[in-house]
Parts: sequence; C-alpha cells; structure tokens
Amino acid sequence: MMSEQLTDLLIAMEESTEERINGIMKQAHQDAEEIKRTAEEKAETIKKSYLDSAEKSFESERNKLIYNAKSEIKMDVIKAKDEVIQSAFVEAKQSLDDLRDRESYRGRFKSMLQEAMHELGGEKAQLHIDRRDENLCKQILDELNENSEVVVDLTSAGGLNVSTRDEKVVVSNTIESRLDRAKEFLGRQIFATLYGD
Repeated sequence: MMSEQLTDLLIAMEESTEERINGIMKQAHQDAEEIKRTAEEKAETIKKSYLDSAEKSFESERNKLIYNAKSEIKMDVIKAKDEVIQSAFVEAKQSLDDLRDRESYRGRFKSMLQEAMHELGGEKAQLHIDRRDENLCKQILDELNENSEVVVDLTSAGGLNVSTRDEKVVVSNTIESRLDRAKEFLGRQIFATLYGD
C-alpha cells in the first residue's frame, strides 16, 4: 500500500512537474515573443531615426549645393554685366577722341558750363578748362555776359570744372566725370536688380 501511495504520489508529482514545465515553457515562449516583438519595434524605430537623419542630412547638403550653385551663377552674371559695362565705357572713352571736332560740342560745352555755374548758386566762379577749349569758353562767356575767371589747368576730353574763387566748392563737369557718375549709377542699378534695394 505504501508503495502504491508512493507510486501515486510520484505520478502526481510527475504530472504536476510536467504541467509546471509546460506552463514555464509556455510563459518563456510568450516572453520570448514579447522580447522579439519589442526588439523589432526598437530596431524599426532606430532604422527610421537613421533614415530620417540621413534624409535630413541629404536635404541639407542638397540645399547647400543649390545655394552655392545659385550664388555662383549670380556672380557669373555680375561679372558678365560688369565686363559689358566696362567694355561700353572703354568704347565710349575711345569715341570721345574727336568730340571737340563735332558740331554738337559747342552746345554741349555751353550746357555743361551753365549746369556747373548753376550749382554754385550765383557765386563768382573760376572756370578750370583744357587749353583746347580756351577760345570756345571765352566766346560762350561773352554770349552769356558772364565775367568769370578762366584758368587753363585741366586736361580733359571735354567739359570743365567750376569752383568758387577760394576753391572750397568745386563742381566737376568734365566728360570723364560724367562717365564716372554714369558708371557708378549703372553699377548701383545692376546691384539693385540682382539683389533688390
């Protein structure tokens, strides 16, 4: 009897152990599945983070390249326009060699003289001229009934400088000074066109 009880006890223990083992195995399997699922989620999150980071880095690099390319193109355009302007002014200066021989020069010189005198606001003036314009200047002063001192101390393609007698105020109205002002004005216009005000 005891042996039967012992056998029954052993069988019951074996069944209980087997159930416990099956329960532990089932729980271990569930835990393993949960760990695997969590690990896959973390791996997916890490992968997505790396992809987002790589995409942001790529986008940043792409934008940088586009910006640099646009800047380079703008600089090329600026250089090209500057070369055109420089070339135009070189041609303009070359075309001034025979300015004094043209019929229109007398009228231009007179206008330039009157503009410069007007800038002084009626003060007594000294006219600084090129020797080649001395006779023309005196004729125009006579026509205008203007009694200003003429000083032959300028070398110019045409035009004159007008100053107060103490030379505190000087109005430069030579062909060269007009070209320089036009060049500066055009440069500002090009800059404004390219970059806004």
